[in-house]
Amino acid sequence: MAWITLRQFAWTERPGYVDPYPEVDGIHRVAADRLLPIDLSYAISVNALAVPASGPVRYETRQHELRLVLCYLDGNPLRLRDEPFRASAAHIRRFVSESIGLGMLTATVQAAYQWQDPAAHIDALPTALAGQVSATKNRPDLLFDRPGLTLAGEARGRSEAPPTRVTAQQRDRLNSLLPWSHHHGTHPLAMSWAYATGLGMTVDLFTRSGRLPGMLGPIGQPLPSPMPTQTDLFDQDQLDAPARQPEPPPVTPARRGGTRDLDRSSARELTLRISQRVGDIADQLYATAPDPDIRVGGQRMRGTWAALDLLGTSTGSFLLGVLEGPISTEINARLRPSNQFEDDGVSAHVSGRLVIAITKEHGQPWHLVAD
Repeated sequence: MAWITLRQFAWTERPGYVDPYPEVDGIHRVAADRLLPIDLSYAISVNALAVPASGPVRYETRQHELRLVLCYLDGNPLRLRDEPFRASAAHIRRFVSESIGLGMLTATVQAAYQWQDPAAHIDALPTALAGQVSATKNRPDLLFDRPGLTLAGEARGRSEAPPTRVTAQQRDRLNSLLPWSHHHGTHPLAMSWAYATGLGMTVDLFTRSGRLPGMLGPIGQPLPSPMPTQTDLFDQDQLDAPARQPEPPPVTPARRGGTRDLDRSSARELTLRISQRVGDIADQLYATAPDPDIRVGGQRMRGTWAALDLLGTSTGSFLLGVLEGPISTEINARLRPSNQFEDDGVSAHVSGRLVIAITKEHGQPWHLVAD
């Protein structure tokens, strides 16, 4: 496991000034800074499902993109390889930052549920796979699917130090997503902002009640925090409206631009469309991947190990594997036998038809995943 710093926030809501949907009233810290162990393979797997610019997905292209993201990450606690990152072109930095943001939300949500149940597994589904919508229509970046729950997620990644207080950008992004959530029955929603620097990785996690659905309280190991917190918010299931009446709106509202538009597709509709596209991407990756004659969980797997580092001497190996068909996620108990990441360990899991593994071993260490 790799360690990140987690900061947890809860927001309250008030009636909106410009449309029928609520908007953010206040945002509060609800726990001291926590150290949370994440599985880096989850951060990479969601990016393996990224939508191509055009045409079908090819294995060698996707493998190279994922290696590019990995080669800028290092260490435990997890941190950015700052010097080579700053020396890279701006479009490369944007791609890596956005990929880190999407991956850290996925890995954080997975780690949160595993903190209470080590066997927990959640599928992360990028909503971009459901098809393009108008740039004015808002919908969350991800849907997390687990038995009895579909959680919507919004992710942002930044290659800068975390802010000392909630920013206007964070508040505005929440305000743009609340209409989608409330249009679909106050759908569970989480937003994360990941801040990667050479000193570490900090993830700010925003939820309505200060915790993810089903969480019993703070997760991870506490760290001393200089910021005041409101841990009493953990005792509330919903913070949909403050007790007091909102102040009359000013003559010129703080947020301008008219009503907020949204994608009116429900989470269920999006999930069905995404699942079809995920199957298409897996088929395309499988068709273009090399065949090492390996089986995982009884299924034939295609793909190959590649050197982890594109910037210098390799620090290990990375596997993007594609199964001929899906297998039970129970195999993850074999791939991830411990909740601790050791120097000679492996970060690996199976999600759908994808097998992701990251190890400090070199060469082709098939013994880590193969039957």
